[in-house]
Amino acid sequence: DFWRDKTRARITDTAIADVLAPLEPPYPFGTKRPSLEQGYYECFSQPNVHLVDLQRAPIERVKATGVRTADGQHHDLDVLVLATGFDANTGGLAQIDIAGPSGDTLTQRWSDGVETQFGMAANGFPNLLFLYGPQSPTAFCNGPTCAELQGDWAVRMLSHMRRTGSTRVESTASADRRWAEHLDEVAAMSLLSQADSWYMGANIPGKRRQLLNYPSTDGYLMFIAACEANGYEGVSFE
Repeated sequence: DFWRDKTRARITDTAIADVLAPLEPPYPFGTKRPSLEQGYYECFSQPNVHLVDLQRAPIERVKATGVRTADGQHHDLDVLVLATGFDANTGGLAQIDIAGPSGDTLTQRWSDGVETQFGMAANGFPNLLFLYGPQSPTAFCNGPTCAELQGDWAVRMLSHMRRTGSTRVESTASADRRWAEHLDEVAAMSLLSQADSWYMGANIPGKRRQLLNYPSTDGYLMFIAACEANGYEGVSFE
């Protein structure tokens, strides 16, 4: 209510205010980033700015002079900037067409949901380590910092392999499943699962809804440290 009152005080058109700050919250506050920019809401009061709610009237067709929405309106445009949403977390890996020894690709393996070991490895894909991936802190952690923390862990594991003469490493299927189940438990304890957001996979049609970012960097570091201390439990070496 505090956020809504502040927002509506900055917007002169009540119809626009109802879209930007609706009476009924579309998701729990804080599960999506609130706008903190100075002057953002005031922009919608400018005479050359028009807000179209695509939830109510989606774009039906892009035409030479603009776009037509489902309510039959044509909106003249000089430039159309598309922010259609990305297949975050998994898309960057799935689109590379990475295949394991069985011939299965990551896209096929993750078609019914993502399962990884700490968001850095996947069973069936030996010697594949990825940083800043799905089911690691990613969006809930500073990117370069997160990748460095994971990279340090991976380097220590590679040093372990060198000492033991191992040349092949992959996570076990049970470890992947346990980590995915743990993220489901975390999602159930929080408000995050109630938001139709990309970190839940909700912006991609057909993608399984699941928490794809671990929301505690400190907690994550405890898990990977325990794995290392226990002789890389859940990791198979050959």
